[in-house]
Amino acid sequence: MKNVDCYICGKNDATTLFPGNMSDSDLRPEHIAARQGAINKEFMYNWVHCNTCGLVYVNPVPDKEKLERLYAESDQRAYTDEVDNLSKTYCKYLYRYGKHITRRGTALDIGAGSGFFLKALKEFGFQTVMGLEPSVSACESAPDDLRGLIKNTSFDERDFVPGSMDFISCMQTLEHVFFPNQLIDSLAHVLADNGLVYIVTHNFGAIGVKIFGARHPIVNAGHLALFDEKTLRKLLEKKFDVIDVFKISNRYSIKYWTSLFPMNPKLKSVLTKVLEKTRLALIPLTLSMGNIGIIARKSPKKEEAPQ
Repeated sequence: MKNVDCYICGKNDATTLFPGNMSDSDLRPEHIAARQGAINKEFMYNWVHCNTCGLVYVNPVPDKEKLERLYAESDQRAYTDEVDNLSKTYCKYLYRYGKHITRRGTALDIGAGSGFFLKALKEFGFQTVMGLEPSVSACESAPDDLRGLIKNTSFDERDFVPGSMDFISCMQTLEHVFFPNQLIDSLAHVLADNGLVYIVTHNFGAIGVKIFGARHPIVNAGHLALFDEKTLRKLLEKKFDVIDVFKISNRYSIKYWTSLFPMNPKLKSVLTKVLEKTRLALIPLTLSMGNIGIIARKSPKKEEAPQ
């Protein structure tokens, strides 16, 4: 593991927020599998809070190659039964801010999972859509009509012609990325002038995080940085004109909401079984519990300005 400076302000002035208890040599695929609950707490990175800009991030960071390999091997199918709910959630904001999309030529979805948002982008009118997803299990869970649109790989700007994308989405992926500041620079490089980026990520400023702290499910070994509305805006505004930063109201089944709640595993198991027997498990429930989104436009002037 190695020390890093803050991804937003570049300073090396941070206070430990949640002390780490293990090294990256102890990491296993199940530690970073999607929504594995208590097992994520077996491994705790050292989380710090930047005293200059407020970003919360892991420092020191684990070995990049190892973590990416484990992510590719891990089971990321926890969302399989929630695809319809996820699509409804993210599409609501796509259509809300759709008036800002002036061209519907090419769209890229980073962290595409099983491809559900690619389908939404096609229905929205984009002529060409493509997705990138490093998890093998997520790619394999894609339906036949979408599987050919997804490449089993991570994003690399060298794979794209500069200025070739009109729209880039990145759902629940930013928190997994090594050096998110470099990702934002790369998105600006790949986007056409005035192209839009749409990002959804976890909200460290949510009330649930304040209550549960390190027990909250977003504090896990699959995440490397956690943002709030202020730090998310700061991350993008060096390269983009931010249109809006907003809280996300997520639609999930009652069973899935229960799986997210920090509680005793045995009690959670009993409650889940009760829900399933009473047929309440799959009832959708929309709550604003800890996600934020941002819509921003590539600014040609900021892209050309010296850094």
